[in-house]
Amino acid sequence: MIMLWYECSGQVPLGKAGTDMQTRLALLASALLVMALVTALVPVPARGQQIAYIAIWFLGFNTTLPPFDNVRARQAVASAIDRAQITLVDSNNMAIGVEPPGCLAHNASARMHPYDVDRAKELLAQSGVKLDEDGDVSLWHLSRLRGRESPRKELEILQGNISAIGFRPILREFGNYDALERIATLPVVKMSYWGVGWNTLDCSRGTFLEDLVHSKGSLNYFGYRNADVDNLISQAVRTGDRQTKIRLFQEAQQKILDEAVIVPVYWYTLSLR
Repeated sequence: MIMLWYECSGQVPLGKAGTDMQTRLALLASALLVMALVTALVPVPARGQQIAYIAIWFLGFNTTLPPFDNVRARQAVASAIDRAQITLVDSNNMAIGVEPPGCLAHNASARMHPYDVDRAKELLAQSGVKLDEDGDVSLWHLSRLRGRESPRKELEILQGNISAIGFRPILREFGNYDALERIATLPVVKMSYWGVGWNTLDCSRGTFLEDLVHSKGSLNYFGYRNADVDNLISQAVRTGDRQTKIRLFQEAQQKILDEAVIVPVYWYTLSLR
């Protein structure tokens, strides 16, 4: 499943963008400029104004229930995902960490779980997860993507990668964005494939981590709770020293990558004029 969020200052769900007739017509007029998912929801900038948006697409886990309350099971799936192959579907840039280049907490040296099926199987064995009991795992995406070729190929690759280590991923569909908000934290959702986006100005001054992985984050649909991560993010938000802020955010980012709360897949940039 793929989902994009956006706001000119901060982050709000694109599905809640303005719905007046003028906005709808503007959105329709921009459809030829950008991919259908984005153009259906992103407001068009004022005439002559150019705004760039950076998005990350990722696989997220429900960390509150088996099998993905087990960090080794999440790490196993992270190591099974062929991010390079998925990235090539639409010629995007493979993600190194959560924060894209140009964002405050970007770290070009962020450590990712490498694609290694043997390592993935070893981690899964270490997890103790019993595939006969917990091998059926739902992989959710948006129904609006059903007819689009690229997302369908991405989902096929993901499903194949996860199957290769013994899980039995079952594709399921969120009916719409409101459904994602209602359902994402329920036990029926084991994994979900979606995305978040920033405009470049806000991304250069802040981070999406506080909404995405803080225990009280508005977009924490993973049930993730880590006091150390909360503390790092809170300290980063409070400090006025830019270098300290970057260091703290990067440390928090690395912790969620190590624990495979999400598996960043690719970044891409959209420019609107």
